[in-house]
Amino acid sequence: MRAAGRTDELRATVDAGWAVASGRPVDLSPLRSELDGRDDLDADDLAATYFALGAAAGSATDCRAAASRAMDAAFALVPYAPGETTFHPLADDAATPVVQAELAWQQAAAAKLVEDGPTDAVVAWLRQ
Repeated sequence: MRAAGRTDELRATVDAGWAVASGRPVDLSPLRSELDGRDDLDADDLAATYFALGAAAGSATDCRAAASRAMDAAFALVPYAPGETTFHPLADDAATPVVQAELAWQQAAAAKLVEDGPTDAVVAWLRQ
């Protein structure tokens, strides 16, 4: 969502997920239902947000799906020339600076969450 520039659009949804992850009681089902009805739910950034809500509610399956969609979103940043109809080798795409930067950010975010937990300070750091 951050990499795709959809932060403002999905801010309330992400804030609710953080609230649950922080131990505050929030009913995520209306938000998931709202996202579930969107035509663009298959977009990696939106799907990652959707599955992250399920992960915040305790679903290991949704946690894995959110991580997978975040990885897909990183690779979606690879620039392709107009009219290019085939994918580059995975190793070439993985080595691009844009993918490396996004994966480094994701790894740093995960490490920060493990180290500090879902605190307000970590949420502020992630929004930078």
